[in-house]
Amino acid sequence: MAISQMKKLAMVFEKDYLDLVLKTLQQSQLVEVRDMKQLKHWQDAFNKGNVKLPQIVQYDLTHQKPLLDDEALQYLLQSQQELENGLASLSAFLPPIGKLTALRQKTPSLSFKQFEESHRQQAAQTALKMMSQKIERLEQLQNKIDQLTEYCQELEKWRSLTVLPQDLAQFHFLSARVGTIPSTANDHFYHQLKQHKGLFIEEVYHTEFEYGLVLFWQAQDTIHLQKYQFKPLLYKEQLLPSEQLRINKELLTNWLAEKDSLLKELRQSQKILAQLQVEIDYVLSQYQRQQTKKQLLGTRHLIALEGWIEADSVNQLKGLMTKTLGDMFYLDSYDVTPDDWEDVPIKLRNHRYIAPFELVTEMYALPKYQEKDPTPFLAPLYLTFFGMMVADLGYGLLLYAVTLAALVFFNLQKTSKRLVTFFNILAISVAIWGLIYGSFFGFDLPVALLSTKTDVITILVVSLLFGFVTLIFGLLLGAWQQVRMKAYATAYTSSLAWTFILLGLLLFILGKNVSGLAYLSVIGKWLALGNAFGILVVSLLKSKSLLGLGSGLYNLYGISSYLSDLVSFTRLMALGLSGASIGAAFNMIVGIFPPVTRFTVGIFIFILLHAINIFLSMLSGYVHGARLIFVEFFGKFYEGGGKAFNPLKLADNYVNVNEETDLEDN
Repeated sequence: MAISQMKKLAMVFEKDYLDLVLKTLQQSQLVEVRDMKQLKHWQDAFNKGNVKLPQIVQYDLTHQKPLLDDEALQYLLQSQQELENGLASLSAFLPPIGKLTALRQKTPSLSFKQFEESHRQQAAQTALKMMSQKIERLEQLQNKIDQLTEYCQELEKWRSLTVLPQDLAQFHFLSARVGTIPSTANDHFYHQLKQHKGLFIEEVYHTEFEYGLVLFWQAQDTIHLQKYQFKPLLYKEQLLPSEQLRINKELLTNWLAEKDSLLKELRQSQKILAQLQVEIDYVLSQYQRQQTKKQLLGTRHLIALEGWIEADSVNQLKGLMTKTLGDMFYLDSYDVTPDDWEDVPIKLRNHRYIAPFELVTEMYALPKYQEKDPTPFLAPLYLTFFGMMVADLGYGLLLYAVTLAALVFFNLQKTSKRLVTFFNILAISVAIWGLIYGSFFGFDLPVALLSTKTDVITILVVSLLFGFVTLIFGLLLGAWQQVRMKAYATAYTSSLAWTFILLGLLLFILGKNVSGLAYLSVIGKWLALGNAFGILVVSLLKSKSLLGLGSGLYNLYGISSYLSDLVSFTRLMALGLSGASIGAAFNMIVGIFPPVTRFTVGIFIFILLHAINIFLSMLSGYVHGARLIFVEFFGKFYEGGGKAFNPLKLADNYVNVNEETDLEDN
């Protein structure tokens, strides 16, 4: 239950083994590679050109040629983007999967050997190409179908036309035109044409918006059709509209059949989808390996690698490298020095029931390497705070049942699983405090250790006592941390002295208010005053000047912040009482319904209102619990600011690679 002990790692191997070494490191997920260009002991050699970055080489499967350095990295990023686009396009055609079904699906698993197989990569690229061609053809068909359907709708109006517009130009004694005029409310243009003595009109169709007409007149006459807003029909086909419609509909039938066939194929492409998902993870893994080469340095024949590794993983890595390279490598590890503390990555190791509370630590900041992991210390406190602020047996049991069902029946990702486990543990505290308060979905239980209606002052005192214990605990952890760093004066003035002052004040209050314990007030008074004076003395001795007195006085002024910290813990009472009161009010609302309504609509209202109260209570508990930890507890001892351990590893967005099988095969 602490920060995992880290070591500095150094490796040297032949240049020809570079890709093999990176694959082994990525498969093992044991080493975080350092950027050697930024390390002081390598900068001089790098600047002088004695060592250089190893060359990045990536084979382009599309153009069948090798790519180098940034061009190679760009190719991998472009490949990943093409795969992601293909995946998104294909997903749009597949039948939708329900959220519950998706949560129950297991993540596909491959061995490392299968993951790296070249024929699998080629098959995925071929599948992507074929799928892209099908989708492209489908889009072309859809455009053609839309255009031809629109054209057929236009032709349908001219189905009864018995002459081609271009044939009318062959008349010698007559002029003729085929076209449309607007259909208005009073049909002004149509009536004008009908009244024209030199025109013969044949009506082909009439719609709400226009008339389709064939107009004839003597060739020697001049007719200005523009004033009737006449628009000639632009028809270039060699067949009559009725015949052209028949041909077009046959073509539409064929296109629609081809479209349906393509859609059927795409909707049954789950296998291709899985191939693309695996290939995306593979390309990302390749990119990470190639990008790592920018962090290494080498000569003409050798490559050097430095990194971070957990101390208890060094022998495991040596064994893996021996199986992979035999004795063709050099590997050594070194202890972390104080100069390295700011750079050492952090990996937390805690008991399975404590580990979910790392979420709270990470939400604030990971500890620095020289600090202690606060997770084991905050876990019981946060568990208690959350339980007090939600405090309902029914809510706790319901939350426990829901989270337990999610853990048992759903295949959750690591992050989601940790969050669900976190609330599963918190549910126990909610149920326990609900039992203490005698609350079950807002109803009063027959027995309650503390009633939210009659024991408000007692609950307030309990809240303040929890606050007092939290402050003392934080101060003691602060003193421990300072002693470890050999800052003894700071340990006393910032932590130990205040611990005794606060204890002295507590004894003083108890002695004044509890009969028979008056002697405690004397002990408490001198304990508080003695340590207040001790702060001034130690501050003077530490600074070796009168400035220390000012520093000590300012430190004593901090008593106000401790009082405000204690007041902050009254929210444990306030939120617990408010949640219980709101739940009881909801029950009262449902209770005033008539019996028939109460056991029909009232049930749904009851569920809805309590669902809202559960959500708000849990949100308040989550936020305010974190606030008490971050400000009142961490403020006494914890600084944080560490960076997470980030080893070279395989991408696992869509597929899990089974490392153990392949480690045995090496």
